Amino acid sequence: MTTRPRVGRLERTRFGYGFVRVGEGEDDLFVPPFAMGGALHGDLVVARYLETRREGDAHEIVEVLERSLAGIVGRLEPRGRMTLLLPERPEYPREILLTLHGRSSVPRGGRVVVRLDLKPPEPLQGKVIAVLGTDDAREDSWVVALEEGIRTEFDSQALAEAASHDESSVARAAHGRADFRNDIVLTIDPEDAKDHDDALSVRRSAHGAHEVGIHIADVSHYVSPGGALDLEAQARGNSAYLADATYPMLPEALSGGLCSLVEGKDRLTLSLVVDLDEEGTVGKSRLVSGIVRSNASLSYPEAARLGREGGDGIPASLALLDRIARGLRRRRMEEGGLDMDLPEIRARLDERGEPHRFEETKRLPTHELVEEYMLLANRIVGGRALAKEVPFFYRVHERPRYDKLRAFFDAARYLGRSGAVPFVTEAKQLRRWATSGKTTRDRIVNLYLLRAMEKARYDLVDVGHFGLGMRGYAHFTSPIRRYADLANHRIVKRYLLDGAKPGGDPWAFADGWMSAGVASHISSTEMTADDAERAVLKLKAVRYAQLRLGEEARGTIVGLSPGGLFVFLEGWFIEGFLPKRAIGDPSLTLAEHGFSFRSKRTRHRLGLGDPVDVVVARADLERREIELGLRTRAARRPKHPGRAKTKARGGRQGKRR
Repeated sequence: MTTRPRVGRLERTRFGYGFVRVGEGEDDLFVPPFAMGGALHGDLVVARYLETRREGDAHEIVEVLERSLAGIVGRLEPRGRMTLLLPERPEYPREILLTLHGRSSVPRGGRVVVRLDLKPPEPLQGKVIAVLGTDDAREDSWVVALEEGIRTEFDSQALAEAASHDESSVARAAHGRADFRNDIVLTIDPEDAKDHDDALSVRRSAHGAHEVGIHIADVSHYVSPGGALDLEAQARGNSAYLADATYPMLPEALSGGLCSLVEGKDRLTLSLVVDLDEEGTVGKSRLVSGIVRSNASLSYPEAARLGREGGDGIPASLALLDRIARGLRRRRMEEGGLDMDLPEIRARLDERGEPHRFEETKRLPTHELVEEYMLLANRIVGGRALAKEVPFFYRVHERPRYDKLRAFFDAARYLGRSGAVPFVTEAKQLRRWATSGKTTRDRIVNLYLLRAMEKARYDLVDVGHFGLGMRGYAHFTSPIRRYADLANHRIVKRYLLDGAKPGGDPWAFADGWMSAGVASHISSTEMTADDAERAVLKLKAVRYAQLRLGEEARGTIVGLSPGGLFVFLEGWFIEGFLPKRAIGDPSLTLAEHGFSFRSKRTRHRLGLGDPVDVVVARADLERREIELGLRTRAARRPKHPGRAKTKARGGRQGKRR
């Protein structure tokens, strides 16, 4: 227990309580609903110890240092000179009274996005940053981006700086670069990718070691330190990829144009050329400024198909790259690291932005192929920076805390795993506890393991990457969409290229764009983008559920809280909440371990990983909640959602399969 005041960001939950996140490797501070002290979700606050409860220490907010930059979506009601904001998200209070600038442009009861002033005066002050119209699914990503504080428009000076470059700039910069335009160069990306950071090439050797080229877009050629583009990219930190919109780190003229390694166009690169054999043995490497011309921009499925079909040219290159990548993967797993299979869920949308289905993205061999070469490049370049002792943004991942691992082992044992609990010093010790992820119960185990892990972040000090089992690991391969990679490229070009003649103090060179403060900021913007991605997916899930009110589904319990059960709906690939009150058994009690409810009346148990038949009871778009009910045996599924009819007065709807 610590009684001294602590500073951190407040994360409130929909249940009223919250946690103050005080830093990496430290316990979050629990704050009960009555101890918020006027603080709102996302605020920077000072918290101090309040009392010790059976569940642990409780804290109270004693000061709000800074309001969140996030927007608050809600409706307005005038209160004289003041305004009552009625937020939609349950993480906020139901009413916020404030002085609001720009209220006159909003009709009574209008729906808006409000941003509070950073410095917290009393009473609260804020301004309207967007007026929302009637509900439009095509605006979901835009609204969430405003809520999360993601920039949706570029500064005019940044746009002008990006537009000042044209195709002729590539030819002017080609002199003195290694020329890979006669090689078969391939990009492999998601089907909807617009920015192509990386490409691969391979020169076959009859003597065992092949020369693999890992070509990364030379974004730093166009983005100078301290310029308008640089300041914009640093503020954004990274691109945000949401369900129906992308908010890139750089303007389209660069992110989808001059920097993108598009098919048939000459493009500038930083290229790592590595000698590799099919057993994964890494030979000599060289790091050079290059110029490439992509022969084909392939999607993961296209590349997988070409590799299977075989043939000369591109299929032969893919087949050889795949064999080498398999060797790299075998060797990497022998050395250490942990590989967890957590499938990504994507919403398939129609032209109106409405979801017509959710699906898991299938992991193909080509995903692993690209992943291995990117990991290799990041490791080699990061290792060079570490050896040279130059400033660099390392990707660090601390060892998980014992209490979090203990909670994971408890959950894994509840779900059927067995064995002695190890004292974990290396990630590979956790492999036997991770699963293939083929069933929902397997995925729950992997999800709990992921929650036990610390969040990866950026730092100027390399403390290693626990999950990968690597030291000297840094991000280098995605400079179009990550500021860390862009900043690292500047150091690479000045101090780490083969044949480079570095001059001057590297720390003075990096001043202003590579610092501990920037590392913390871009780590934060990455988490913001992840939060926004999940929030949009949740919005789409609620829209999907709205069309299926009254329908039944088979689900699996994936989490529990004192208020009820979180249920993953099989086949629908969305999650809903089954309130304890909806189960109809007041004797239900949450077990001490927290993994099941047990009925004192019937002795029936509802626990983590158990199947449960539910019905969609409510889908609240404003509060982003899907509430489920427990299906009774007498219930029958409607065959056609939204238009089932009863056969007799008072009859129930038919089943839908």
